[in-house]
Amino acid sequence: MSINNQQQREALRMAAHWSAVLGAERVRAEDRQAWQDWCQQCPENRWAWQRLEQLQQQLQGVTGPLAYQMIQDRPNLGRRAALKALLLTGGTSALLWGVSRQLPWTHWMADQRSATGERRLLVLDDGSRLTLNTASAVDIHFDEQHRQVSLLAGEILVETAPDSMARPFWVMTRDGLVQALGTRFVVREYPEHMEVNVLEHAVNLYPHRGAEHMVRAGQSARFNTQRVLEVNGLNSTATDWLRGRLVIDNWRLEDLLAELSRYRPGYLSCDPTVADLRISGVFPLDNTDQALMAISRALPVVLVSRTHYWVRLQPPV
Repeated sequence: MSINNQQQREALRMAAHWSAVLGAERVRAEDRQAWQDWCQQCPENRWAWQRLEQLQQQLQGVTGPLAYQMIQDRPNLGRRAALKALLLTGGTSALLWGVSRQLPWTHWMADQRSATGERRLLVLDDGSRLTLNTASAVDIHFDEQHRQVSLLAGEILVETAPDSMARPFWVMTRDGLVQALGTRFVVREYPEHMEVNVLEHAVNLYPHRGAEHMVRAGQSARFNTQRVLEVNGLNSTATDWLRGRLVIDNWRLEDLLAELSRYRPGYLSCDPTVADLRISGVFPLDNTDQALMAISRALPVVLVSRTHYWVRLQPPV
């Protein structure tokens, strides 16, 4: 059976999703039942699962999006060819995701995106609301079985609406899946991990190769492809960007500039000799020039600007 229609491709994509869910250390009975129900829905689903199992046996347990990509691109791979393809694609689904999202066209070809410094509110087909923070990109896929948003870059606020078809709502990230449980939450991508802040109800986290973990309202969690790293109270700045401001207490100057740089194009940094200066305050995200002027008045630093796109904070001469 060759991969020659959209239904087969969608079945493969969902097979990769269920592979990630069932590959966790602890699998809920309801998830296993949902997977079995999905397998029985149509011949394409059963075929997709069989193809995924065959490839996993050849590659000794590779799961999730990487296996899906390899089946889709090379439906008749033998073991040697599959292993070669695995090496060429980088060895893990996380790396495959990371390489693809670093290419400029990934952001520009996304279903929806925001520019640097922009916030965008989207109302999805089911009535759910999605707010994109600065320089963010998402793909959106709804069908009869599920609702899925893929976070390709940046940060989003998700506010799910009740669904008449009772379809689950998923956010796919570089490091794993986030399942909404009738909720409102923020997902942000960092270089080394993902962060989720749950504002209402709860979410389930499924790291690509780790155990499932529920995060409840008032909690935040950081996770990577391997596991949930930590669960704490809400990040105090998690929703500041929705109001166009950043409220901080005793931050290092270098950390503040790194956060402000997300909202302005170009180069923004400081001299190492002032990087550890501490600062508190409320800074506008929609006018970073004003924020930088406020910093220069609060700390013993001066602004050095070659152009609007090159700014450095240095100690006074």
